[in-house]
Amino acid sequence: MKAVSSKLDSINKKAIKAVLFGVLVGILITTILTMLTAAVITLIGKLPDGALEYISLALLGVGGLSGGYISGRILRKNGLFLGITTGFIMFIIVFLAGLGSVSGGLSIFTALKFIVLLLTASAGAVKAVNKKEKLRYKS
Repeated sequence: MKAVSSKLDSINKKAIKAVLFGVLVGILITTILTMLTAAVITLIGKLPDGALEYISLALLGVGGLSGGYISGRILRKNGLFLGITTGFIMFIIVFLAGLGSVSGGLSIFTALKFIVLLLTASAGAVKAVNKKEKLRYKS
């Protein structure tokens, strides 16, 4: 009975580490892409009204996809659960960071960010779990 309990503990610890690492990578990729996009927007100079929200939503989706993919590749099972957890934690971080902004608060984009992060992180984790390893032949 003790061996089963210790095995479950190690699986839970690995799942927690996978989700936290996926969240870290997802937030990092989102931040880097946001900085690159800000530099490009600065060089271009003009941006249509309202485009910034959609650009940030797309960048957040890329970050969620990569974070879910990383967490799924680490654990290699429970892809949907890992993706939803990774997306939810990323949303909490983004939401709390957005509360400090001037126009912080709840809006339609808050709900869209939640949906985008859950969907993209879940898709990334499921894709990572279902990815087949390349066959390696020894010659």
